[in-house]
Amino acid sequence: MFTRRSPDEQLLTEARRRIGRMTPQAAREYSISVWAYGMRVAENPSEHLEDDLGEMDLALAALQAVRERLAG
Repeated sequence: MFTRRSPDEQLLTEARRRIGRMTPQAAREYSISVWAYGMRVAENPSEHLEDDLGEMDLALAALQAVRERLAG
């Protein structure tokens, strides 16, 4: 039967696709941008916590995908 993937797994799968098309250097540069964006969200939270958490989930998935890409 079909099993539904968790939202976190879906985010990670999408990030892996995106990062997989990048060169290692581009993935490194992208990870720096994502990290900086995550820090900005953490330092300047909006009035909508749920939106901030969603942005952080996207950032974490992207950073995990970059880590995997650079590892091999």
